[in-house]
Amino acid sequence: MAYNYNRFPLELIPEIIAHPEDYRIQSRVPYARFADEQVLPVIFRETPEPVQSLVFLEMVTTGGRRQDVILELVMVKCSCLLSTGEIVSVDRMYRGFEAPRYPIPAYITRTTGITVESINGMSFDYRTVDSMLRDDPIIVSTRGRTAREFFERRFSSFSGYRWVDSVHDIRWENLNDRLISGATLQMNCERLGFFFRYNSIREAVFSNLWLFSYIKGSIAELIAASSHVEYMVWAFTARFEVKEELKFNGYLWNGEQKCWCKRVFTEEEVKEEQEYLRGKCSSPEAIKIEVLDSRKKHG
Repeated sequence: MAYNYNRFPLELIPEIIAHPEDYRIQSRVPYARFADEQVLPVIFRETPEPVQSLVFLEMVTTGGRRQDVILELVMVKCSCLLSTGEIVSVDRMYRGFEAPRYPIPAYITRTTGITVESINGMSFDYRTVDSMLRDDPIIVSTRGRTAREFFERRFSSFSGYRWVDSVHDIRWENLNDRLISGATLQMNCERLGFFFRYNSIREAVFSNLWLFSYIKGSIAELIAASSHVEYMVWAFTARFEVKEELKFNGYLWNGEQKCWCKRVFTEEEVKEEQEYLRGKCSSPEAIKIEVLDSRKKHG
């Protein structure tokens, strides 16, 4: 029997009653309705206290290659208290489309419903995007580095913002034992008993925002992640014969810079890597250290 998965199968209630152990009921993410209704802004609480602006961002692209482009962009702006992390308002949403210069892959159309015809002649509203970012918000996305690369390639003047990868930068398992760091947004919502339409990035944006409002301490972790510092160790002119050893020790070849690099997280690790590389590069000057904060590290 074929089911419409967008509605609850009422005809199965007798079977559910007879065998409840074989079924599980999930609720739609509460904020997902904001994707359907023109209800913004939503003010949860008026407050004179200082607030931090957040922009939750998701996108649909034609693929993951450098030459691919953004087809759909959704940005939702909200405000949270710096003192407690409480989200006090969901302020506005921008949803835009942009027609590509070449055909949209069939699998993208099957997943999203976006066709060349449906977005023909459309382009993103630069002024609206600019207004969403004018007060230097923290940008939050489930796609982290990839989203940032696509966004800054399309909007080159909007670089240098703080970005947080909500999948990998938040230690979800420390905040709730039912959640997993590195798990998809869909999986973590399901582990809490909620679902959203995963093929709608509008629902994904609001569901990500809801998860942060639902899990105590997650906004504080997000703000902390936005100021977290990492380090990139660059090894220029490393001897050819040590390349396998470098790979074994976690170094990656950077084709653009023509050198080896490794990301580390403490000053002590930086010192250890500098000492490790001294005999493998042509000179101490060939070892460079780049400090990465959230304005750089996902770029």
